[in-house]
Amino acid sequence: MTEKIKILLGVTGGIAAYKSAEIARLLIKNDYLVKVVMTRTAEDFITPLTFETLTNDQVYKYNTAIKDQPMLHIDLARWADLILVAPTTAEFLSKICHGRADDILTTTCLAFDKKIVLAPSMNKNMWENKATQENYQNLKKRGILFSGPEFGSQACGDIGSGRMKEPENILDDINQLTKKSTKLFKDKKILITAGPTIENIDPVRYLSNRSSGMMGCEIANAFYEQGANVLLVKGPCNYRQKEEIQSIEVKSAKDMLFSVEDNIEGCDIFVSVAAVSDFTVKDLSENKIKSEKNFKLELTKNIDILKTISKKYNNIFTIGFAAETSELKYNAVKKLKDKKISVIAANKVSFSEGIDNKSNSITLYWGDGLEKILKLKDKRDLAIEFVEEISNIYN
Repeated sequence: MTEKIKILLGVTGGIAAYKSAEIARLLIKNDYLVKVVMTRTAEDFITPLTFETLTNDQVYKYNTAIKDQPMLHIDLARWADLILVAPTTAEFLSKICHGRADDILTTTCLAFDKKIVLAPSMNKNMWENKATQENYQNLKKRGILFSGPEFGSQACGDIGSGRMKEPENILDDINQLTKKSTKLFKDKKILITAGPTIENIDPVRYLSNRSSGMMGCEIANAFYEQGANVLLVKGPCNYRQKEEIQSIEVKSAKDMLFSVEDNIEGCDIFVSVAAVSDFTVKDLSENKIKSEKNFKLELTKNIDILKTISKKYNNIFTIGFAAETSELKYNAVKKLKDKKISVIAANKVSFSEGIDNKSNSITLYWGDGLEKILKLKDKRDLAIEFVEEISNIYN
């Protein structure tokens, strides 16, 4: 039988400490051996008993002393295959950077000569502070690995970078580090578009749509995890891809097309997930249109990015997305044929499903009547399944 991988889970004193219990549970469920070390302040947020119940093992607190193990930190360092600290506070980040060793967790980290993964969790201003960023960069140069942080809403009410990754996402990062897997798109160059585009009406107003960019960013993440060299061209949206993925931010459909054409050379796959505005204003007003006046807004058909790329670069495997309110299959297959693309991913949309929602379902159409239904699920999980199915079609 394969020997289980041993993970030492460090828990520090941040509000996200309550999520560490779920991390411990997921690690054990995924067949890891887990021991937990807590800092003094971590106990202000979650009790050691919680982790003892989950791991069925002793929790090592900041002042733990074992008579038969006078060098406990050395024993723990020798036992573990990997150390994961989640959450990692700004204080702990500073301690590790400067080699401080004033409790069981810091001394164990200092004595550890294998992989250490830190999952930062702090207020956006603390994360963006110059001191924190210097510590972060220095630790990366030393080979310390990071899972996150993410951009999002925080316990204090702020929105920004510094939020700890969700437990399942941290588990994915640990799996990537510890478990060998075949990279489905290793060394493939993939260009992906995401988010909405905006078309100006006047210097104040514009046309756009409800796309959050979540699906496109998660697809970029999923391709990246499968070894691809990913470039993401995205319209205005708050949703973020993994920080390792190169991105270009654009506004209009024309901007997006220019960026795609500038970077499409040498690509193996083009995935057009972006919800590109179908129409643009015929006559752009240079001045703000006064609200006192009645006026007619005349629209004209916008450029078709997917059709343009498919026609000019017919050697590239192209994937399009079709958001439909009715006759899903008919409309999707028609677009597949009209645009002469390799695959189309169709999804039903309404005011309550599909676009600008956290979950989605997709039906893939390709070839001569072939289809595959990907059932409703969280967009992150759907993106992973999408990439796996595309690998079957592509290969």
